[in-house]
Amino acid sequence: MHQAAGILILGFVMVSLFIGSAVRNLLKGSSVPYTVALLVIGLGLGLLQRSDVLQQHLPAVSAALDLVSSIEPHLILFLFLPTLIFESVFAMEVHLFRRIFSQITILAVPGMLLAATATAVLARYLFPWDWSWPLCFMFGAMVSATDPVAVVALLKEVSSRKRLETLLEGESLLNDGTAIVLFTLFYGLLVTEGSPDVSVLVVSGSFFWVILLGMSIGILVGGLAILWIGRVFNDPIIEISLSIASAYLVFLLAENVLHVSGVVALVTLALLFAGVGRTRISPEVSGFLSHFWEMMAHIANTIIFLLVGIIIASRVPLHNLELWSTLFMLYIGVQLIRALALWLCLPVLKRVGIGITREKAIVLTWGGLRGVVSLALALIVAQDVTLPSLLGDQVLFLCAGLVVLTILINGTTMGAVLAWLKLDRLPPGKRATAERVHRRVLEEQNKLLQELHGNEFLQRADWRRVQEQVNLQVPGSDAIGQAVSEASEQSQTVDFRRRLLEAERCNYWQQFEEGILGRSATNHLLEAVEHALDGEPQIHPRADLQRLWRMPGIIKFLRRLPSFNRLLMSLAFARLVLGYDTARGFIKAQDEVERYIDDLAPTREEAEAVRREVLLNKREAYEYVEQIRLTFPEIICALETTAASRILLNHERKVIQDLLNSAVLEKSEAERMLADVESRMAQLQKLPVRMPRPNPGQLISRSKLFQGLARSTLDALQEEASQQLYGAGDTIIQQGDASTALGIVVRGAVEVLSERNGGERVVNVLGPPAVIALQALQTGISNVTCRAITPAAIIWLEYSRLKTIMARDAMLAERLEQLLKGYVKPGGTAGC
Repeated sequence: MHQAAGILILGFVMVSLFIGSAVRNLLKGSSVPYTVALLVIGLGLGLLQRSDVLQQHLPAVSAALDLVSSIEPHLILFLFLPTLIFESVFAMEVHLFRRIFSQITILAVPGMLLAATATAVLARYLFPWDWSWPLCFMFGAMVSATDPVAVVALLKEVSSRKRLETLLEGESLLNDGTAIVLFTLFYGLLVTEGSPDVSVLVVSGSFFWVILLGMSIGILVGGLAILWIGRVFNDPIIEISLSIASAYLVFLLAENVLHVSGVVALVTLALLFAGVGRTRISPEVSGFLSHFWEMMAHIANTIIFLLVGIIIASRVPLHNLELWSTLFMLYIGVQLIRALALWLCLPVLKRVGIGITREKAIVLTWGGLRGVVSLALALIVAQDVTLPSLLGDQVLFLCAGLVVLTILINGTTMGAVLAWLKLDRLPPGKRATAERVHRRVLEEQNKLLQELHGNEFLQRADWRRVQEQVNLQVPGSDAIGQAVSEASEQSQTVDFRRRLLEAERCNYWQQFEEGILGRSATNHLLEAVEHALDGEPQIHPRADLQRLWRMPGIIKFLRRLPSFNRLLMSLAFARLVLGYDTARGFIKAQDEVERYIDDLAPTREEAEAVRREVLLNKREAYEYVEQIRLTFPEIICALETTAASRILLNHERKVIQDLLNSAVLEKSEAERMLADVESRMAQLQKLPVRMPRPNPGQLISRSKLFQGLARSTLDALQEEASQQLYGAGDTIIQQGDASTALGIVVRGAVEVLSERNGGERVVNVLGPPAVIALQALQTGISNVTCRAITPAAIIWLEYSRLKTIMARDAMLAERLEQLLKGYVKPGGTAGC
């Protein structure tokens, strides 16, 4: 019997996928949402099951439907939610989610609480049954969780409204978590018949505890999974398996073991994968991973909406008029409550995140569909034997009915609502840019058409028919002119710049996949371009990169702590390595952006303005690169050696793959060769960038100031010397500050400034091997300010130790005395 049940479930899954494929095929070009059609089919199957028609003619199908209609409700949550939530978050643009997170939180927490409270009041005073307050609040939490999957799918099909899609999806994800947490709290009160110790403070504390602990679990499991994936190289089986295991494990740990919010834990995990985890996943696996989760979500949606329809039609009481009248009253009330909650939140929503328009608020109101979470929670109540069966039937009927009505009414009419609000098309600025791109595509096609005329194997083609079949006509200015006339100049400019930044972001991923950029540089460049996309798109300046090309505050702080000198040098060199890598990738991306300026620009003036900004970006990056090249050539050598090795190995793998695709190589031979290449690539990825760092003693011995001194003196100087790195613009010494060490410039350029009458005046510019802070050898106070013009390396010798060495070596004392008096020794040692 157990085996038969397993076979029936397997058969149901397979038939569901066939039904889903047929529905998807039939609905192509239709405005009917896929999930709505599946729900209707599920309802039809459930009604057939109730009529005993299937029992008489198809007993196996009837048995399968009986089995799935009595499914354990917790299984619905634990089997389907991890897939649907992880895929939804992983497919989001993380920077956009972060930007509108404040709006999502307002809708998903206070907005959800308002809706749940108002629904509880509705149930308490308007339902014909005497429900207790814990039951009313539990019911309010159950039916207030939104699931706008059909609306989001429709938006993706008819227009490009990324912000609205993210807002709808983000709210749905987080208010699922809020709903489950509230349901758990009030369900516990209901089954224990209330508790005198319960208060608003206790409920609030429990709520925030389960949310925060859920986030912590997501961060912990996600962090460990991403670290593991980062140590794997191009193994899709391991990387995808880890993503699946992490998604389900974090949900099980949170919900079943620690009894906190599994949804919040899962959202946190998926955000880590979609953010910092993107560059940890092998570039060859990244696209496959996205497609895999997209397929998983499609399968889950297909099965779950059929399942929801079957469960609703086969289990809810259909002949109770009191239930039907209550359901329609609930549907109208829920729509009004949703509108009221949004209206109350609207003043805040307009002022945070990306703001919100009246049209988008209407879509949010009408798009508040109910889905699988509401139904699963209702099934939990209906199957609880400790509660009256009549109560379970009432809750199940109302929740299931609300799910059906919102999907069938709101879901099917959303297309008309979008058309009424003029949100069923691209925004005018995007449409104008799209027309320009379309014209460029057709021009390229016509160029190819002319080349095909000369092909010896196409001489007898009917070229007029070819043009008709492929609709190969270069549009005149009418289509573009109409789109331009509908779009304001500002909207066209914004969309033009936004598309250039999107192209720049895409180029960073290409560089990462080709091995040109490392992980850290890719992450920083992606973060910089995403910040440039926030709000008004900004081509220049790039404050994030400019900050990256300066020494961070932690390094400046550690300079005050001599015991941290080794750590300081490691951090400073790592910063220079990262800065050079990002500058190089940034320049390459700016070259790519330049290619699209003339084709996409709304006006010639805007094209020239953006070109100037791109050139400024390149100039700043080139200036930084040249500073590093001149000051620290060993960094350039090490980085370019590693990059060249990555590029060659990537090319070797591509050549082998091309030979395999052309059947020149057999599969077994190609697999052995690819395994060898990828082994070398993995080894290269694990190896740190080899950075030869000359020790301070070697640098001192090269300085003409110390050449010819006794070996014992040089050994003593080398033992006492310490090296520090400074970024361009960093202050090395401040006039008037106490100075305890003599400095020798060994890399870079330093400017000497004198502060007089409230202003600074440049009195000298020094390079290697200049001596700085020499005047303070006598007074202990610096009489000038020294600032790095370029990245610079300074060797420091403490005055107290230097004076002891000078006492033992008359030649050293004489040279320093001559410098102090203003003399310049042969070889160019200049002091300040």
